[in-house]
Amino acid sequence: MKVNLLQELTDKEQQDLHDVLMVKDTSEKEPEIEPQNEEEGEYDRKFLIVSSYGELLDLAIHLSRNEKEKVVLCITEKEYQKIGEGIVEKDNDWHKFMGQGWTWIIDGCEHADLQDWLRKQGEYVVGTNAEMSELEDNRQKGQEWFKAAGFKQPESHNFKDIDDAIAFVSENADKRWIMKQNGSAPKSLNHMGKFQGSEDMLYHLDEMKKKWNEQEYGAFDCDLMEIVDGVEIAASAFFNGHDWLRDKEGRVVGFLNGEEKKEFNGNMGETTGETGTTFYGCDETNAIFADILLRKEITDKLRETGFRGVFDINGSLIDDGFVAFEATSRFGIPATSYEFIEGLKSKTADLLCAMAYGDNPAIEVRKGWGMCIVVAAKPYPIDADMPKEHTSIGEKLWILADGKPTDQFTKEQQKHIHLENFYCDEEGNYKVATPCGYLLVVTGTGSSIKSTREKLLGYIKENIYISGQKWRTDIGARLEEHI
Repeated sequence: MKVNLLQELTDKEQQDLHDVLMVKDTSEKEPEIEPQNEEEGEYDRKFLIVSSYGELLDLAIHLSRNEKEKVVLCITEKEYQKIGEGIVEKDNDWHKFMGQGWTWIIDGCEHADLQDWLRKQGEYVVGTNAEMSELEDNRQKGQEWFKAAGFKQPESHNFKDIDDAIAFVSENADKRWIMKQNGSAPKSLNHMGKFQGSEDMLYHLDEMKKKWNEQEYGAFDCDLMEIVDGVEIAASAFFNGHDWLRDKEGRVVGFLNGEEKKEFNGNMGETTGETGTTFYGCDETNAIFADILLRKEITDKLRETGFRGVFDINGSLIDDGFVAFEATSRFGIPATSYEFIEGLKSKTADLLCAMAYGDNPAIEVRKGWGMCIVVAAKPYPIDADMPKEHTSIGEKLWILADGKPTDQFTKEQQKHIHLENFYCDEEGNYKVATPCGYLLVVTGTGSSIKSTREKLLGYIKENIYISGQKWRTDIGARLEEHI
C-alpha cells in the first residue's frame, strides 16, 4: 500500500515544505512511480537527483547507463528544465518521491534548508546542510573556523557598502587584495589586485560603484582578502555523517586538486565558474592531503553537523604551511565528473549510498594524475540575457568515430565525455538546451600532468565537435611549475 507522506505532515510541517521551494499543494495527489526495471525485475537502489541548473546531468547519465541504476533527474529552475530531456528519466515534482525509498542527491547550497528538512523526515540525502553551507557562503565565518583549526590565515574582511570597501583599501594600499562577490552577483565582478599600491583595486571598486545594479545583483556584499603568494591547491574527500570514507587498508582516500577559473590560457580573461581542474588521487599518507583536510577540528565539525557528501578545502601552499581560503560542502562542477566518475574505481552508486546511509564500505579512488577540461561555446562566460542567435542554444553535438560523425556514444566515450547542458531530440540528436554556453566536461588520466593534458586535448578533437567550441589548452600548467 502506497502512503503519501504529505498527508501525514502536520500543518506546520506542510507550511515549512511549501516555504522551502514554494511548491504547490500536492496533498491530494497519489505519487505515481514507474516500475523499476523491466529487464531485471527490480533495482537494488534508486536515486533522485535534484539539481537547480541541471549540472548533475552527467551523474544521472552515468548511474543509469553505466551502472544500470534507477535514476530520476529533477531540475528546479524553470529556465533549465530542458536539460536531460530524451536522455534520462525526469520529473520536476520532487516532493512526490518522499517516503518511497529513494536516495536523494542534491546539489548546490541554495537547497541546504531543504536537505536538512528532508533528513528530519527520514529521507537519506547526499549533499550539504545549512550549517556547512553557511561556512561557504559566509567567508568570514569560514575564516574563523580555519583559524581555530590552526591554519595560517590572511587578513580578510566583509563589506556591505562599496564606499567602506574603497576606504579600507585606501588605508591599506600597501597590501594586495582580492575581491570576491557574495550573493547573486556574477563572478566576473571578482578582481585580484595586481599592483602593490592597490591602484587597480581602487579603480575596480570605483567603477563597480558606478555600475552596480541592485535590482539584478541585490545589495552590495563582498569580501576583501589579503593576497597570499603560493601554490593554489585544494583537498577533497567523502564523509558519511560520522567519519571519512576509507580504502580496504583503512586509509582515508580522496583528491588533491588545482582548479582554473580564468577563461583563457595563462590565467587571463574573465573569471568563470571553472574552465578545468587537475586532480591527484591519494590517501592519508600524502602529507599535504592530510594536513589540509584531516585536522581534528575539521573532522569534528563535519561529525557534529552530520555532514554527508564530498567536502573540499581550497587555499594556498606557502613556505611555512597552508593558508585556507574556502570550504566547499556541495557537489563541485566540473569536479563531480572526475571525483564521482573518472577518478573513482569503486561504483558511484556504492559511494553515494555509503554517504547517504552512513555506511563504511571500502572505497577506492584512482591514484595519481587526472584532469577535466570544460568545453564551452558562446556566450560563455558571459552571464546575461541576450538574443538566441548570440548563444549556442540548439546547436548539435557531433559525436565522432575515426573523424566521421556517428549516432551514439561508445561505452568508452561515455567514460570520458560528460554532458552538462544537452537534451536529445526525436531524431536522436544531442542539442544544447540553454543559452549559457557551458556545454560539457571531458576527463582523463595519465602518468603526469603534461601527458594527461596532451592526451585529453587530443581526445576532445578526435571524439566531439560543436560549432563555436572552445576550451583551455593549459589546464594544470600553473601547478606543473611547482612539482
